Formats: sequence, structure tokens, C-alpha cells
Amino acid sequence: MQTVPVLGLATLQPLGHARLQAFPRGPVPRISVQLQKIRSRPVQLEAKKRGDANVARFLPKDRDNEKAAAEVQQQVPIPPPASVPAAAEGNNYSPEFVRRRLLVFVGIVIGYTTFYLTRGSLTYSAPAMVADSSLGFNLTHIGTMTSIFPMAYGVSKFAAGVLSTGVSPRLLLGLGLMATAAVNLAFGASSTMTVFCVLWGLNGMLQGVGAPACATILTRWFAAKERGTFWGMWNIAHNLGGFLAPVIVGGCAKAFGWRWGMWAPGLIGVVIGLFVLTAVRDKPTDLGYPAVDAPAAGAATAAAKPAEEKEEKGKGGSMMDYLGSVLKLPSIWALAFTYFFIYVVRQVSQLA
Repeated sequence: MQTVPVLGLATLQPLGHARLQAFPRGPVPRISVQLQKIRSRPVQLEAKKRGDANVARFLPKDRDNEKAAAEVQQQVPIPPPASVPAAAEGNNYSPEFVRRRLLVFVGIVIGYTTFYLTRGSLTYSAPAMVADSSLGFNLTHIGTMTSIFPMAYGVSKFAAGVLSTGVSPRLLLGLGLMATAAVNLAFGASSTMTVFCVLWGLNGMLQGVGAPACATILTRWFAAKERGTFWGMWNIAHNLGGFLAPVIVGGCAKAFGWRWGMWAPGLIGVVIGLFVLTAVRDKPTDLGYPAVDAPAAGAATAAAKPAEEKEEKGKGGSMMDYLGSVLKLPSIWALAFTYFFIYVVRQVSQLA
């Protein structure tokens, strides 16, 4: 049996902790393990506290707190989702938008005023044409030419009203003005009754695009609550054109002959037509501005309909449906007949 040498304390002290590890396992290593557990216990407690705090973040709150939060959410109104921002929210227009819209308004006023110059050119050049012995005209010839104009003008105005919703009203206004100006220039260069009648009928067809194009542009640039004011201001184009036509056309016809009574408004129409094409735009969104009217609630409902319903509705000829619904309104017929007799009185007064 092997004996283990016994060492005294004086011998063990200089050896240190490293020498104690060489002894067989016994009670001493157990004590060191327990000491390590005791030392690490505060760290474990701190980690446990942190873990509990992190877990508490994802735990449901108390019922009382949940009820209070629900009541607060009910009291705070949730704004509806915005679709297309409106430029006229309480007429809060930006200065840049106001200036640009004013330019558009001036463009359609001057443009439609010039339509009256090219429209009344024959009326105020007629006395000089009758006085020209080379033509051999009398008042009967003038009456025949001028009677063609209202019929062509009425058909054109009806067609242009439908056309302006699908075609650029800016192009209708600008190019239409330049086209009627070209007709006036061609009329001044002609000398036969047949050509005069054809050209003046064509002028009536071209004159009809002016008013519907201006109306479409007005409705797109001005909100519903302010549209009546600007519509009334736009109507000064009728009076302004009626005032300038006898001054410009009659003055040129008297001073330089009836041909210049047609050429002068024609040249002015070409220049103003180019100005209209440059200054006017169809709608604010073409220049990056928001629409002046917020989209109606029905537009969002219609957008939510299935695509199949839209296709079926489109195949049914929506334009004819709209036309039929308009023609069934008695107020439309009353306004049409009233406007008809207004033009009769206007034409008679001009020829008298």
C-alpha cells in the first residue's frame, strides 16, 4: 500500500494556487466551483432582468390601457386617403399658378375676340364690294353669301362641342383661328361668286370651334365656385370683337379697298393664332399643376367597378347615350331656340 507524504503549511504557502492543482481531486476543487457560482450569480440576475424587460415589450398591455387607447383613436378623425390634390383648396393658389392661369385666360379672350374679326369681315367689307364695279355685286349677292354662314356655323358649333371633349381644345382654338384667317386671306384674293360662297361656308364651319374650345379650357382651369365670374369676364370677347370688327375691317376696306378689309383680319388671325398656341394649355396638369377641382366621389366609385363593366359600357356607344340624354332635356331646347332667334336679330341688325 502506497503512502502519501504529508507536507506542512510552510511548504504549501510558496507553491501557490498552481501547485495545488497537482493534488488529487478532493474537497478543495468543489469549494472553488461553488465560489465561481456565487461570483457569477449577480451577472445572471442582471441578465435575467434585461431579458424580462425585453419580453415585456412584446407582451399585451393591460385592458384598461387598451380601452383608453381605443377611445383616443375614435376621437381623432382619420383623414380619407387623398387621390389627386386640388390646386383650389379654399382658393389657395400659388402665385406662379395664378400668373400662368391669367396668361391662359388672356389667350382665350384675345383668341375669341379675333374670331369675331374674321367672322364680321364680309359684313363690313360688303359696302366696298358693292361699290366695286369690277365685281358687279348688289345686296342680293351679299345676302346670299351671308345666309350660308349661319347654317354652316350652327352645324360646326354642335360638332365642335362634342369634338372638344376628346381633342385638344388648345389646338382647336389656335389652329381653328389660323384656318379661318387663311379663309379670309383666300376670300380677299378671289373674284367669283361661287368661290365666295364656298369660302364663306367654310369660314362658318371653322368659326364653330372657337366657343366650345374656350368653354372646355375655362372649365379645366377654373374651379366650379369661381367659374361663373371668369365666364362672365370671358364674354367680353363678344363685345370687344363686335367693337373692333367695324373699326378695323371697315377702316381698311374704306381706305385700301374691300380686299384689305378681308386681308387685315386674316393677317391678325394668323398672328393671334400663334400666340394662342404658345400661351394656352388644355389643363393645369399639362404644366405640372394639380387640378383645380378635386375628383368627385363618383369618380372613385366608377374606378372601383370591374373592368368588364367598363368595356361593355364603352362598346355601347357612350357618346350617343350622352347625346340622347341631352336632347331629352326641355331646358336645352328652350335655350337652343332662344339662342337661334338672338342670332337672327343679330344678323338682321348687321345687314340693316
